[in-house]
Amino acid sequence: MKKQWSTIKQGIIQRKKVIMTVSIASVLLFGGAAGTAVYAVNKGALSEDEAVKMISEKLGGEVTQFEKDWDQPMTYEMTVKTEEGYQDVDVDAEKGEILSQEMEDDDDEDMNTQKSVETAKISMDQAEKIALKKVDGQITDVELDSENGILVYELEINQGQKEYDVVVDATTGKVLKTELDD
Repeated sequence: MKKQWSTIKQGIIQRKKVIMTVSIASVLLFGGAAGTAVYAVNKGALSEDEAVKMISEKLGGEVTQFEKDWDQPMTYEMTVKTEEGYQDVDVDAEKGEILSQEMEDDDDEDMNTQKSVETAKISMDQAEKIALKKVDGQITDVELDSENGILVYELEINQGQKEYDVVVDATTGKVLKTELDD
């Protein structure tokens, strides 16, 4: 009887060891895969701040709009206010190379955009900080726009699997709207 009980006990211990080994291996495998995926997405990529600074210095202007495009290769799409006018610039997010650069054509739109930037009392950086206090996450798009006659920054913020739209008054810095994007 003792021998049978000992055999049963050893069998249970063996099964527990196999279950623990498989569990640990699974955690290591999936954790490693997730870490590798995050590394692959971000390896060598310029941060948004580095890209804005680099383009501002290279073109001698101020970035007024910024958007991250997750396509491959990942790019940063920017509108830059320079002495010559507004330029649309696409930058390779990994290498920092300018992929395309062109002047905006519509003179009326340029004048309106220029007046809007000059009228805004809140900078884009300030608007981003205000929005991130409201919704914690990663900003993927910022645009200066007019909504119902009010100059606003429209920001998109990714929070895990969710995306929020946040609207900040460009004159007062007040958050006018926060909504979960479907």
